Amino acid sequence: MAKKVLIIDSGVEQGMAHGTLNHHYAALAQDTLTAMGCEVTLTRVDADYDVNAEAQKIKDADVIILQFPGFWMGVPWQLKKYMDCVFVCSGISNGDGRHRADPSSRYGSGGILTDKQYMMCSTWNAPAYAFNDADGFFGGKGIDGHMTQVHRTMAFLGIKPLPSFTAYDIYKNPTHEQDFARFKEHLQKYIQA
Repeated sequence: MAKKVLIIDSGVEQGMAHGTLNHHYAALAQDTLTAMGCEVTLTRVDADYDVNAEAQKIKDADVIILQFPGFWMGVPWQLKKYMDCVFVCSGISNGDGRHRADPSSRYGSGGILTDKQYMMCSTWNAPAYAFNDADGFFGGKGIDGHMTQVHRTMAFLGIKPLPSFTAYDIYKNPTHEQDFARFKEHLQKYIQA
C-alpha cells in the first residue's frame, strides 16, 4: 500500500516574504513523493481549510511534512493557528497522559498518533553557523534544538520525528538549486514509499 503523506505548506505572505520559496519546496516535495509512489495531500495554511477535514488528513497520513519559513525565530502565526485549531480535534490528541487514578502517569505521555512520523522542513534567513556554532546567535543548539516547541508539540501527539531539513541563508547567500537537490535527496532517503 502507498505511503500517505500530508504536506502542510506554511509559505505565507508577510513583510518582505511572499511565500513563494516555501510553496516551491512544498510542490517539490509533492512531485518527488508522488513520483516515488506515495499518495500525497497538500494543505496551504494561507488558504481556507476545514478544520475537521484537516484532522482527518492527519489521522489518514503516515507522514506529515511541516514546510515553513522561520519568522521571528519560530513558525509563522498561520501555522501556529493551524496547530491550535486542528490538533484539538477528536482523534488527534487524547490529553496529556496523566490520570488521577495513576499518579505515576507522566505529562506528555498521552499521544495516540504513534503510528505516524513527521518531518520539519524550514527555510531561514540566518546562516547555518548561527544555529550550529557555540558562539552563534542560537548558541550551538542546531535547528532541532532551537525548534523544540515544534518537536514537543508533535511528541505530545505521539508522532515520531524524521530528520529535519533546513535551507539556510536564503536572502544574503542563497544556494537554491543546491538546496532543492539536497531536499529531494533528503525526501528520497527518509521517506520510503
